[in-house]
Amino acid sequence: MSDHRSPTAQATRATTARSLTRRIGARPTQPVIVWLLVLALIPLSRVFSPNFPSSALLTSTLILSTFLALTAFGQGLVILSGGIDLSVPATIAVAAFTTGYLSDHGLPELLAILLAILIASTIGLVNGIIVARSTFPPFIVTLATSTVAAALLLGFSAGAPGQKAPSNLLGVFASGNDVLGIPAAVFLFLIAAGLGWYVQNRTRLGRRTYAVGNSPVASRIAGINVPLNIFQVYWVASLFYAVAGVLLMGYGSGSDLNIGSPWLLPSIAAVVIGGSSIAGGSGRYSGTIGAAVLLTMLSIGISALGLSEGLKQVLYGAVILVALLLSRFARARV
Repeated sequence: MSDHRSPTAQATRATTARSLTRRIGARPTQPVIVWLLVLALIPLSRVFSPNFPSSALLTSTLILSTFLALTAFGQGLVILSGGIDLSVPATIAVAAFTTGYLSDHGLPELLAILLAILIASTIGLVNGIIVARSTFPPFIVTLATSTVAAALLLGFSAGAPGQKAPSNLLGVFASGNDVLGIPAAVFLFLIAAGLGWYVQNRTRLGRRTYAVGNSPVASRIAGINVPLNIFQVYWVASLFYAVAGVLLMGYGSGSDLNIGSPWLLPSIAAVVIGGSSIAGGSGRYSGTIGAAVLLTMLSIGISALGLSEGLKQVLYGAVILVALLLSRFARARV
């Protein structure tokens, strides 16, 4: 029996690793296109309202983009691994509700927030364990865990309408809370964008997720523990969803059990529009961030026109379909 540490085995693993690495960051032009659309939409926003563009519009866009940047990072990491995560709404709702519940029952606000994030992230732990250790499709697994978590939350809350946000969390989004003349909440967007970029591009988890999304078989040959990587992906993704849930509670001064529902489709749309392959293995977080800003600006525009929330969901669904069709067309021409 050959030794896996033999020169031949090591050379095979090195060659496989290099072939996987070459595919990282495919379609580099799409993030550029997305950001050009963002820049073009700033002056065109006047179509939505005569008060646009303005500094208030840019500030609101960046603040609202924070929530989508966080959820889209988690969703993007899962898609990069070759899966998809439908537990976004339940994770956000559990994190937001638990934060208010624990804080209201006497826990210090910071401790309540940290515990809420950890409790909500157990949904990702369950997702990761099942997906990594079974052959069940990820969308079925995550849909099932999301349904169970939402039902448990409904039962625990006894139908309560919602929870109030802790005072310090409210203060983050309070008017006049500026740092160097910039609203403090804007820095949350910069932190979310920077953290997501670092995890996806500069950590072992991010690099190995690219490889696993390209080919689980080749990744095993290259020495990657594929089940462990998939487990970590779903858990880290749920941590980002949970943070988004906590921040959404602060932004909205409270939460109800449906606080996470509007964020599932946008999280997928931002990833796909940003240039990531829905089949996994390629994509850049810079494109996802650009798409998050683009979708947020469109959402603000729709609201300024007085159109319904339902139309936003139609828009998200339409742009996902268009992005998938354009992606298939681009691959067909390669």
